[in-house]
Formats: sequence, structure tokens, C-alpha cells
Amino acid sequence: MRDFWLFTLWVLVTYVQFPGDELLLYPLALYFCYAIWRDQRLVVPLLVRGWVPMLFAVWCLISPIWAVVPGNALKLALYLTLTLLICFHAAAVLSARKIMYSVVVATGFIGVLCLFVVLTDPGNSSGIFAQKNAMGKSMIVLWTAAFAVAMDPGSSKRVRWASLFVAAIAFFLGVMSESATAVLLMLANGVLIFFGSIVLMGGINRPSRLGLLFIFFAIVFFSCALILPTFQGNPVDIVLERFGKDSTLTGRTGLWAYAEQQIEKAPILGVGSGGFWRYHASPTVQKIYDEYHKGAWDIFNFHNSYYEIWVHQGIIGLGIAIAAIVWAMGIILRGAFRFATMPFIFFLAQAFAVLARTATESDFLRHFVLFHMLFWIGALIVLKEEARLRGPSQRLRIQAKLKRSRLRS
Repeated sequence: MRDFWLFTLWVLVTYVQFPGDELLLYPLALYFCYAIWRDQRLVVPLLVRGWVPMLFAVWCLISPIWAVVPGNALKLALYLTLTLLICFHAAAVLSARKIMYSVVVATGFIGVLCLFVVLTDPGNSSGIFAQKNAMGKSMIVLWTAAFAVAMDPGSSKRVRWASLFVAAIAFFLGVMSESATAVLLMLANGVLIFFGSIVLMGGINRPSRLGLLFIFFAIVFFSCALILPTFQGNPVDIVLERFGKDSTLTGRTGLWAYAEQQIEKAPILGVGSGGFWRYHASPTVQKIYDEYHKGAWDIFNFHNSYYEIWVHQGIIGLGIAIAAIVWAMGIILRGAFRFATMPFIFFLAQAFAVLARTATESDFLRHFVLFHMLFWIGALIVLKEEARLRGPSQRLRIQAKLKRSRLRS
């Protein structure tokens, strides 16, 4: 329970920024450094089996050799390494359901607080977040976790009803944010969790469940075949227009053009973490800030994780990151079908949301970011459960071999 509540506090601190949050964040980071060493008997075996994400951290740790700002690159690499190790520790000491509960408790508290601020201050539409867009992106995590708990037959009725109430708050705030990404991802995750709870849980190999799955896909494809031809124009543009966006994704395509220009200068190794977005040292960055109406004090990015990684860690770093994504996604999919319980369906839905956001946001594989931490934790939880199940079977095989050898002798 101690590790559960401390991880919950970590989720709370990394979920939203607030004044003085470093007074909690850094002591928690120190505690987890100690906890990783204390629980090395549990962490190290999991680290041996799930080492793939750590390759990116290792690449970042050696990048100060060629980085434009070596000191900053080393600091950010250490933060990222600690972030990934905390993922290993959480997966090693907590169960999948406890991770899910932890996310609901921490993010649910923020959701209720945001709702209170919005209702009591009519002019405020972003709650305690700096922008409505930030609130919308954050509500994806809350909605996914709360709706998953509400659909979880392994949770008590009181917990499920409370989670359903929190999920409704998250959906309301997500719609209020007018973020197309947030609303679409919440709808997609809701459908995945609902049908996943029906089809996967209890075994997908049952004929009735397989039939329901194929009926669902038939309805989706039939509906698309009927509706899409009626659109006058590009359906994607119509959806974007509904949320006040344009085909440039609010100027993102222009940012990506600047990223491609920088990639041509250092395509293999990149410029190292923190090497590009230096306002006072780069006329290109000053030009970007001027075009996008940013001040010198603002923090900006390319709004695409792949461009962001390529610019800073080069094509080698991008290749390592994509390999880690494919590895983790395969394990999460395998876990959802093999274990077929709501916590693993939650991690699957969260993984799809993370992958969708990589195309429009730059926070993937950035330190202290809850979104991608849950992605890695989901894969590591599956590895831990698979190792736990293999343990008894391996012992039985060894005992059978010993018995056969005694009979031969």
C-alpha cells in the first residue's frame, strides 16, 4: 500500500503542473531511486526481460558526446532513465489492477477539481490547466482509466459507480476543451473498452464472442460504406472543421517543414536533447516563435514525437524508439488476448491513445510524462505476469524430467 500511494502521488504530480510541484516531484524521484535499489530482486529480472525501452535511454546518455548543449542533454537523459526505471519498479511491485486504480485516484482528483473550477467560474473553460487543449489531452487518461474501472467486473460495485461518475466528468471536460484529438480518442477508447469487455473477457475463442466481434466489425464497415460516400469533400477535413481546425492541423505541417530542414543538417545523430529549441542562440527558432506568436519565455515543440526525436536524437534514436514502440505494442496486444481482464484492456486502450498522440504531440519518450509511462508499464506488466505463469510450468517440467531419469536408473 505504501508503494501504491506513493505511485499515486507520482501520477498526480506528473499529470498536471502546478506552482511548487518540484517540492513533491524531486523527493518522490529520490524515493523511487532508493526503492529501485531496495526492490532490485524484483526489478532486475523484469529489466532483463524488458530491456528494449532502455536502449533509447542509453542512446540519450551517450548523446552528450556530440550534443550541441552537452550538459543539458546529460541532465535530460538522466531524467528519462529515471522515468523508465520508475516504470520498471511500478510494474514489478504493483499489480495491473492497482496501477489502474492508482491512475483513477490521482487523475480523478484533478478531474473533480477542474469541474469545480469550471462550474464556479463561468469565464474559466480550462479548469486548473493553463489551456483548454492541455485539459482535453489530460482528460484522455482519466476517461480511459475511469471507464475501464467502471466496466471491470473484478472491482466492487461502489468503486465501479464512482468511476463511472468520474468518467462522465472526464468526458464532459474533454468535450468542453474543443480538442478534436481528445474527443476522438475518448470515443475510440470507450468503444474499445466496451467491446473489449464483452468479447475478450471470458475468452475470445467462444463461438458467441467471435460472432459478436465479427458482427461489430460488419456494422462498422457497413456504416462507413453508407456514410462516407455522402460526404461532400474530404471527411478528415470535415471532422477537423467541426472542431475549428484546418488541414494544416493548426499550423503543425509548417512546423514539420522546419523539422525536415533541421534533419537535413544532422540526420544521423541529431543535435542532442535540448539542442534545437534555444531561442536566444538560433535565428531559426526565433523565426518559428515569431510565426507562431510565441514569446521568448515559452516552451515550444514540433507537435510530432517522431520529428522531435529525429531532430534531437537522429535517425538512430528514432529507429530505436520505433523498435521499442513495436515491441511494446506487440506485448500489450498479446497480454490483452491472453489474460483478457479489464486492466489489460485498459493498457491496450491507453497504448492506442499514446500511439495516436505521437503524430500530433511531442511528449513521447520525454521525462516525467504519464502518457508514455503507462505505455511501458502496460508492456512490463504483461511480461511479469507471463513469467509468473511460466514459473510453475517450468518446475513441473523439471520434476517430470527428474522422475523419468529416476525410473530409467
